[in-house]
Amino acid sequence: MVEQTALEQNLIQRVAFGDTLRRRARDAADTTAIISYGEQGRKTIDYQTLNAKANQLVRGLRQQGINQGDSVALLATNSIEFFITLFACYKGGFIAVPINFLQNVSDIHYNLTQAQVKAVVAESRFMPLTKGAELTSITTYIAIDNVDQELTLTSLMAQQDTSEINDVIINDRDTAHIIFSSGTTSKAKGIETSHLAITMATLSTPLGFNFAIAHRHLAVLPTFHCAALTFCLSTLQIRGTLTLLPAFDAPSVAKIMVAERIQSAGLLPIMWKALLSLDNLATYDHSHLETGIYAMAPMDSATLTTLRETFRGCRFHLGSGQSEFTPVACIYYDRCDTEFSEGNYWGVPTLLTEQAVIDDNGNEVAPGEKGEICWRGPQVMSGYLGDEKQSQQASEFGWHHSGDLGLVDNQGQLLFVDRKKDMIKSGGENVASIKVEQILLGAPNVLQVAVFGVPHQHWVEAVVGAVQLAPNSEFNEQDIIDYCKTHLAGYEVPKRILNLEQFPLTATGKIQKNELRQQYQSLFE
Repeated sequence: MVEQTALEQNLIQRVAFGDTLRRRARDAADTTAIISYGEQGRKTIDYQTLNAKANQLVRGLRQQGINQGDSVALLATNSIEFFITLFACYKGGFIAVPINFLQNVSDIHYNLTQAQVKAVVAESRFMPLTKGAELTSITTYIAIDNVDQELTLTSLMAQQDTSEINDVIINDRDTAHIIFSSGTTSKAKGIETSHLAITMATLSTPLGFNFAIAHRHLAVLPTFHCAALTFCLSTLQIRGTLTLLPAFDAPSVAKIMVAERIQSAGLLPIMWKALLSLDNLATYDHSHLETGIYAMAPMDSATLTTLRETFRGCRFHLGSGQSEFTPVACIYYDRCDTEFSEGNYWGVPTLLTEQAVIDDNGNEVAPGEKGEICWRGPQVMSGYLGDEKQSQQASEFGWHHSGDLGLVDNQGQLLFVDRKKDMIKSGGENVASIKVEQILLGAPNVLQVAVFGVPHQHWVEAVVGAVQLAPNSEFNEQDIIDYCKTHLAGYEVPKRILNLEQFPLTATGKIQKNELRQQYQSLFE
């Protein structure tokens, strides 16, 4: 038992993210917290009920032998049940581990093993992905939906007390959840994120994007991803209403944005393009949409212009960061003044973030000079799970190292140059893959692109562009190369253009360039 005085002192002054839901249950009890669209149609839950169910689940998990500090894995599409489980973990001092269920089974088992998961909460269709002889730490399996599973989320909560969970000491830097990185180049790293980091991120993010109290946000990207999760938790932090979709479907998104009077949505650029391609989009009233957020890929200027014309009164902002920074570190605001007319601008740091571009010796470089993009602030991760060496490397010189190259222009705007590992060395010149990608996105009928380097006898590395075209479009490699020649220096122009029907992607839509490099490494032999 904890001494009462120590517990009382902790309750008075702590930063524990589960307390957020208790506060919302007090000041917005009957307000709709979450609207969920799924196989069973539209469901809703208010703040008071969400809090009560989370309290019940804490007690149910405890009866199964789950104690403070134990890890609980979640494998679920965007749903109310996902957030009941998540907040139960925050409240009970359990460590939530949202799992990317689109990974292959070996990677899922790797995540579960690394996090030493003790309990699994999953939709029945995902439950087989969590079974394996090597998963010795798991003692409890809980099905979200009631399909041939003895222990379900509903049965675990049934008859449990709904009163507040106030019997556990939680410290600011205790781990609240572990997010596994997308693993575009190697095995995913477990990123330990504290209660303090989540709290600060969910205050900083809505301030940065100018969300008002009781804001209405649409979440389509999977909530096992850091960005989607942070925007969801930010919405609940500010007494907002969160609308969840289990997957992206352009016609459904267009309708639901109207029906729920959505004020902000976070979509990939290719999703925004899919909305623009709808024949009947002009018939919908999207006048309530205030903020369009895009991330994880550049947006070409022509598409941005069309979005502004279509969604009049809506600003389109780019949010950038990474899981290690929970994750929005900087924002490029719509129509900002910049020194250069082209480039993938990431903008300015959020209110709680300090941003710098530094050299290999830890010195901040002058405006216009390239270096590594670094951040520091309370949102930073506690470290990589079980990897002290990489944790130390990521925090050298008192900065969190992003692994991205960039520069700050004379307007104070951060310009992303490339991932360190994606910079192409061709004919003695550095070619930024991201710059070539932005040009290719402007070529006629090009929907999605990836630029990467492959071995070449003369150039050392040759620039290769892979494109995905709009349906019913004719591919002409030379036409696309000629287009690039009018916008790029000679050494930047791709030596080959590949026409792909689909790209190898992570579950969050990031193109896995390492797979493309491996697949086409013999292209010029």
